[in-house]
Amino acid sequence: NGSGPEAGFNCEGVPLDFVWNQSTLQAFYYFYTVTINGDSVDTDDWVGAFKGDVCVGSLQWDVSMCNNNVCSLPVMGNDGTDWTADYMNLGDFPTYKIYDASNNEYFDALALENVPYENFGTYILDTLEGGFLGCIDDSACNYNADATVDDSSCIYAEGSCDCEGNPVDNYCDCAGNVEDCTGECGGSAEEDECGVCDGNGAEDG
Repeated sequence: NGSGPEAGFNCEGVPLDFVWNQSTLQAFYYFYTVTINGDSVDTDDWVGAFKGDVCVGSLQWDVSMCNNNVCSLPVMGNDGTDWTADYMNLGDFPTYKIYDASNNEYFDALALENVPYENFGTYILDTLEGGFLGCIDDSACNYNADATVDDSSCIYAEGSCDCEGNPVDNYCDCAGNVEDCTGECGGSAEEDECGVCDGNGAEDG
């Protein structure tokens, strides 16, 4: 009959994954720019702050409704009540998600600055990037071709080994050692001038 909440939203029109409880302890995180895969969010998109899987604050990101077109994301703290028991404590770092209303899709998001929560703190941040988080450097061992936002998770081969830990070229370990003439990795034995491995060399006759 159309009188109930829209599918995926509560009665106040908040996306179900972005519902949170008011706390007497809170902080505000301002973002100048919020994007999904490089494009600015629309006025009906939402931004949410999380501690683990628990939403601790959210806001519909309609910049025309915010002071100077810069919106602030409320982040609620644990004030000792049952309904805020899993909320932010001093020094916790919030994580973020963006709800794309046009596609009914949630994206992980990454702030370019990682700022810990402090009660009644106010933080002015530059950018919040939403998309598929992962390593976007194709030279890294864990390169993710589907990732659109670099989450600083790239892992690179170390020393003289490849990404699987196998020595490359003529090295026998990841420290850059080679086998000596006895087959010992990193050993010091060498062939003498007579071609004898670890020999004493030519004798005077």
